[in-house]
Amino acid sequence: MGTSDITKERDFEFFQKAKHYKNVLQIQQSDLPDWRSDLPNLAFACDCAFSTVVSVFERSENICLLQIDEGLHRRAAVAASMFQNLALVETAIANAQYVGASTLIRQELEGLDVLRGILDGKQIDSKNPRIKALRNLGLGKIYGFLSGIAHLTSHDGLSHLTGGRPYRYDTQYNRKFCELLVNCHVLAMAGLATIVAFDHRNLSQEHLTDLEKHHSAFAFSVLSENGFMKLVTTSA
Repeated sequence: MGTSDITKERDFEFFQKAKHYKNVLQIQQSDLPDWRSDLPNLAFACDCAFSTVVSVFERSENICLLQIDEGLHRRAAVAASMFQNLALVETAIANAQYVGASTLIRQELEGLDVLRGILDGKQIDSKNPRIKALRNLGLGKIYGFLSGIAHLTSHDGLSHLTGGRPYRYDTQYNRKFCELLVNCHVLAMAGLATIVAFDHRNLSQEHLTDLEKHHSAFAFSVLSENGFMKLVTTSA
């Protein structure tokens, strides 16, 4: 066997490390607890919000070209970017990849603020969002915590999510953190649906259809019942 053959054999064995890790990870993730079975009400709320977003986006394809201005064009790009990541967020949560999920959900919350900022004429292109709406909802601390995870600067948070042992890379189910992430994800999806529906409404129509309103309301009611946010009712 020549030197080149030895090198090829070593390279082959070395590259098997990546293949082996992917196989082990797939097996390990298949054994994770199902968060949907553990948190059934929140899982249903998530499906309600997701279906509402899909319904609204389906209707948005019929938007009148005369309605499209610069602001709408900017919001549509942000909304489409958020929509593309929805399934990715849920996959990361299901696989207990909470650091990646935190980054995506933090971006979802920022996306809502960007959309509102553009609507108000206050969001300057290429500038970071002000996160004012999140603070008004009492989510400022949660956003700050997710930022620490996303930026890899929160040692306590990262250590907790990765098991506290140096260089541990296997994922672990964390019910409390999973619940926090899904709550934020449901809120982001419901908010996204509302803004997109507002953009392509007709003057004679409500923003959301009756079915969309019903399922969006159910999603919000779950967030209220589990203490994530408070619903404020207005008297007639």
